[in-house]
Amino acid sequence: MLAPSVIVLEYICPLLGCIVANIMFAAPLQSVRHAISVGTLGSLNPTPWAFMTGNCIGWVTYSYLINNLFLLLANAPGLILSVWLNMAAAKLQYSDRISHNMRSSFVQLLDDNRKSFRIPHGVEQRLALGGDDDEAAENQQSNQRPALLTNTNDPHTFTHLRKMALDITIQKTSIPAPHEKVVVCIVAFYVTLISILYFLQLTIEQWKPIVGFIVNINLLFFYGAPLSTIYTVITTRDSSSIHRPTMVLNTANAVFWTAFGFGVLDWFIIVPNGLGAILDPNPVSVSMLHRA
Repeated sequence: MLAPSVIVLEYICPLLGCIVANIMFAAPLQSVRHAISVGTLGSLNPTPWAFMTGNCIGWVTYSYLINNLFLLLANAPGLILSVWLNMAAAKLQYSDRISHNMRSSFVQLLDDNRKSFRIPHGVEQRLALGGDDDEAAENQQSNQRPALLTNTNDPHTFTHLRKMALDITIQKTSIPAPHEKVVVCIVAFYVTLISILYFLQLTIEQWKPIVGFIVNINLLFFYGAPLSTIYTVITTRDSSSIHRPTMVLNTANAVFWTAFGFGVLDWFIIVPNGLGAILDPNPVSVSMLHRA
């Protein structure tokens, strides 16, 4: 009969770890779906999602090496989900850049053609600020639109306006989405690593310390990624870039897997999760002090 400590550390803790890990990976879903619905990434920090992909690839690989189903079930769903999160982040970064370029181009058009337009002062000021209240600005602009052109009966003026509008909509500019580069680099690294280890024909026992070490580093980056925004949170006193549900679940997940690591005496599981249990409460504390 198994000892109670064995049952708790080797079965109950990893089972709870599986549940918490999958809830943790799904925590940003609602926020990302809202960001997609409004068409902007806003204050969301997508960096942890890139390291989430690498983290899950590494732990899925390690679960095969140590033949542990709990470790696999805790990370395989997260790997699939991280693909969607990263695709959404790159798409939203693209949308943000397009929106910024369109606003800038429109304002530049108005500045370059002041003789052809008579812009009400309030509308011009909102355009210069980037449109803090888009709906109100749009309503006021629609009410005052007949006053924008000094000579609406002049066909040359109307043709000129159409040409300028067309120039804005078909302009070709660079639209970088830096998040996608981070994701590609992480995936390329793991593909290269696994390929090298395979073609070197190493034994499973030789694979374990190499993969375990790499996954440890990646997991520390995953747990520590939100720390990159702490300085911004403190200086701006705005914690909206820290996703509190994810951070709380990160801490709980790290605690359960640290206990499991002690149960199976696997230091590659103990060390990163133990550090994660120590690091993760810090962003949570800062975010509570500086609520958005």
